[in-house]
Amino acid sequence: MNHRIWSLAIGGVLPLFSHAAAMEKSDQSIRTFLEPKHYLELSYAELYANVSGQLPQREELKQQGIHDFSTGNLINTYHFVNAAAKLQIAAQWSLGFIYDQPYGVDIAYQYRPQSNHGKAVLESGQFNFDSQNLTMLLGYQPTSHWNIYTGAVYQQFEGELNIFGANYSAMSGYQAKFKQSANHGWLAGLSYQIPEYALKSSLTYRSKINHQATVAEYISGQSLAVVPFEKTQISTPQSVNLEIQSGLTANNILYSQLRWVNWKDFEIQPRQFSAVVDYAVQQYPEFIKPFNLIDYKKNQWSAKLGIAHMFSDQWLTTADLSWDSGNDNPAGTLNPSDGFYALGLGGMYNFNKNSFISYGIKYFRFEKAKVADLDANNPITQNSTLAEVGRNVAFAHGIRMGYRF
Repeated sequence: MNHRIWSLAIGGVLPLFSHAAAMEKSDQSIRTFLEPKHYLELSYAELYANVSGQLPQREELKQQGIHDFSTGNLINTYHFVNAAAKLQIAAQWSLGFIYDQPYGVDIAYQYRPQSNHGKAVLESGQFNFDSQNLTMLLGYQPTSHWNIYTGAVYQQFEGELNIFGANYSAMSGYQAKFKQSANHGWLAGLSYQIPEYALKSSLTYRSKINHQATVAEYISGQSLAVVPFEKTQISTPQSVNLEIQSGLTANNILYSQLRWVNWKDFEIQPRQFSAVVDYAVQQYPEFIKPFNLIDYKKNQWSAKLGIAHMFSDQWLTTADLSWDSGNDNPAGTLNPSDGFYALGLGGMYNFNKNSFISYGIKYFRFEKAKVADLDANNPITQNSTLAEVGRNVAFAHGIRMGYRF
């Protein structure tokens, strides 16, 4: 059995890693850069989620003749596109380009129950955040086993937040539009591999990227201008990836990944929103505590462990388990889940030694965000709280094609 054909390709049968902690969408792997020769890759994936919860103010709602307290599904379908190119420009030098969409949110919540007065929207929340990364890598291979690499990352994002309803308290009617912002970061790492034994390992650090974002803020459709305008600093988080795979037998390969993301230091606090919160804290310090529009309590840890079985030089199958720690934020319509466990299955077909196609599916079982952690003493909140969280799930599938030349 030819380990060399498969040794660098199996790490991403499904071009999708997670959707649970904070805004994570991609594991930002650089495994395509470690492919032999010149290499091109294109992948596409979709995620379908069923994520919901129950609203807490039931007695008030029952008085209006409402008996349905479910939020309905909060998450829209996600689409992912990744592309990569790697060129072996000299015997010891390689150049790579990776396009991915590392961070994103697409929450669309509308509570429109049947009441004594018919159907009406009592509460709604929309949070869209899209990002794009272009990573440029330069690698030096002092020997056939080692690869030392570094590079630059160009990143841009844009988004929008809209919240409405009594459960959002004083922030009901708030809207923030994050205009497109772009900036640069960097990454560095090293890899050790022995393709003959399907052994590959890599350790990669990505820096945080500081953005100065233009944020237009509104309240009930009117421009919010409490203080003079200033741009809002938003820093997407630094991260570390450790990826290891190794041949177990002639027909089996073990692969794994450990990832850390510094979400604890991430926050979004637009200028006008911050001024309103600061004023409320000064006026009512015994009732209101300072808080950010968006932040996360803990850093994210995630892991994956899988095995690939080669039936022939043409066919390979994979199975893996994934885990995500979540961010420990309390349960709300903008944060209904907190971490996950997942099972992934995939298959890969080699047309020849230089080209392949793969397909993968993944089932996610989301962990419940903690209802008990809600702060009832803080009457101003941007996140409509939940009294219960369902056993939320998601299904993803994707296709990936690669070509070496």
